[in-house]
Amino acid sequence: MPDRKKTKVLIVDDDVFISEQLCSILEELDYKVSEIAFNAESAIKALQSKTPDIAILDIHMHGKNQGFEIASYIRQHLNIPFVFLTSFADESTVNEASKLTPDGYILKPFNEATIFSTLNIVLKRHQQNNSYFAIKIGHEIHKVKDSDLLYIMSSDKYIEIQTKTRKYLKRDSIDNFIKTNKLKGVTRVHRSYAVKLENIDSVKGSVIYIQQQEIPISHTYKEAFTKSYNVL
Repeated sequence: MPDRKKTKVLIVDDDVFISEQLCSILEELDYKVSEIAFNAESAIKALQSKTPDIAILDIHMHGKNQGFEIASYIRQHLNIPFVFLTSFADESTVNEASKLTPDGYILKPFNEATIFSTLNIVLKRHQQNNSYFAIKIGHEIHKVKDSDLLYIMSSDKYIEIQTKTRKYLKRDSIDNFIKTNKLKGVTRVHRSYAVKLENIDSVKGSVIYIQQQEIPISHTYKEAFTKSYNVL
């Protein structure tokens, strides 16, 4: 989970009372408010000069849906999540907002619990979807998304790293590869296998199924695997 004390939040709202209230709550939660903007123009300037880690955008400002303009800019130019802040829950506004694929919504009136839970979920999901590790094979370095890893299989002095799109063969051990790349959510289930927990399709008895691949769970690792898997 991202460190809240290092997470910079941009607030965009034309209501001074709302923006100050939101700023106060965020600071209480240990987030760092990078800037407060009051319209699309000042918000885009803020995004260009000091990119935040997340933006909270009021949809309706100064009689227009300026939040959509800011959201469109973010989607086109930045890789940060944004949350729409609105008191409008009518169908047409929701349909228009959904076209910009926001990472979340906060409805007014809001409270500390709502702000905390929404940002916590959004930032965690964004971090997971944008976390990578490197596979070095000879002189080549392959960048792989954490979320694309399916499982790692040991084969003699080599390991096979299976992702959603391809397989990599590397001279290494499973434990050393996991440790070197600081892989999260990957656990040993057998002397010859480690799996990415979130990509498991099902577990039946002592067999794990990942994209039609059957992976055995040995007695040695069963208890640790069960505890890890049940946390998800």
